[in-house]
Amino acid sequence: MTWSNRNMLIAATEIKRIGGLLNLPQRVKEYAAKIYRRAFKLKLLRGRSIKAMVVASLYYACRSERIPRTLQEILKFTDSDPRDVRRCYRTLVRELKLTVPALDPFLLVPKYIAALQLSNEIEKSTIKIIKFYSKKYQVGGKDPKGLLAGAIYVACLYHGVSRSQSRIAKTIQVTEVTLRSRFKEISKIIKLPQYSSI
Repeated sequence: MTWSNRNMLIAATEIKRIGGLLNLPQRVKEYAAKIYRRAFKLKLLRGRSIKAMVVASLYYACRSERIPRTLQEILKFTDSDPRDVRRCYRTLVRELKLTVPALDPFLLVPKYIAALQLSNEIEKSTIKIIKFYSKKYQVGGKDPKGLLAGAIYVACLYHGVSRSQSRIAKTIQVTEVTLRSRFKEISKIIKLPQYSSI
């Protein structure tokens, strides 16, 4: 077997394995394989790990297809160095001239509401808060998970449910500083005592 065929076989096997563990739709796995093949043809694998490039390809495919999977979730199923994966991702975007799709915070709401064992009422309130925030602030360039964390925290306060900033931040994988920054911004436009519309 030639090196190129062996390389593609290793990559295809890894995409199938990780994609299966993450329950990714077939279209996402196929798109990730397509990105990987393009990277291979352009010789972007030189000096880079096959597995790291596979993870980067899967992450881009998830974002592009609007599948709510964070890089941290994908990294759980590989022994690749996160720094290598991020470098590979930046290389893919730059060399393949890919458009970086924004991660939609709305897509992440159900998952983290479940992870934090919160109610449907808090989920609905979180979505309303994010919508209201998005009308008042420019969300481009801000970490969508930070906004999500701040919105969940405000929704918990409104409904009188006890969830600490540290627990929410740890679950969503953002810093408490980021959560507090978004919380302060949300608090400026939403007065909790007058929160009757939520």
